[in-house]
Amino acid sequence: MGCMFLNCKRGVVPFKYLGLPVGANPRRVATWEPMLEKIRRKLNSWGNKFISLGGRIVFLNSVLNSIPIFYMSFMKMLSQVWKKLISVQRDFLWGGARGGRKINRVKWDVFDNGGLGVKDVRVMNLSLLDKWRWRILLNERCLWRDVIVARYGSQISFSADWSECSFPSNSSAWWKDVRLLEGEANSLNWISGALERRVGN
Repeated sequence: MGCMFLNCKRGVVPFKYLGLPVGANPRRVATWEPMLEKIRRKLNSWGNKFISLGGRIVFLNSVLNSIPIFYMSFMKMLSQVWKKLISVQRDFLWGGARGGRKINRVKWDVFDNGGLGVKDVRVMNLSLLDKWRWRILLNERCLWRDVIVARYGSQISFSADWSECSFPSNSSAWWKDVRLLEGEANSLNWISGALERRVGN
C-alpha cells in the first residue's frame, strides 16, 4: 500500500548502498565475500605484468589495502576474513599478480608490525571503527549522533570510557563492536586513555 502511494518498489534487507551491504550480518563470512572478490578481480586485471618487490609493496598499500576501507569503517573484520586477506597480500607480494607458490623471504609478522611499510589491516579496522566514538564526542550537532545518544544514553556523549555504561541486549552488531573496542588492543584503555576534553575560557 505504501509502495503504491509513494510510487516506489518494495526493498529487502540486506541491500547495497555505495557498495556496502546495509543490514547484512557482519559476523558472516558471506557478507565479506564481495570485498574479497573485488580484490581478486583487481589482481587478475593486472595479468602477467612485471611488478618489482618495491612496486608490489606500493600496490599493497595504495590499492589492495584501500579496497576494504569502506567495509572496515562500518564492520569489524572476522578473523577468517582477515586470514584470507593476509593470504591474498602474501601471495601477491611474493608471487606477483598471478600469485603462485613462491618462497617467503621475510616472515609475515615483520610486515604485520610495520616492516617495509605494509599496513596492518587489523589495526586499520580498529582505528576506523574507533573514529565513530571520537565523532560522538566531537560532533555535538549531528542528527546521527542525536539518534545514537537517544538510543544508548547520554553518558556516551561526554565520556570516552564506556566500561561502566549499560546497553540494551538488542543493540546492533555495529554498536556492540564499537563499544567493545577497548579490549581489542594490548592496552585495555587505549581509547579512553588517549582522549581528553578541554574546556576553554
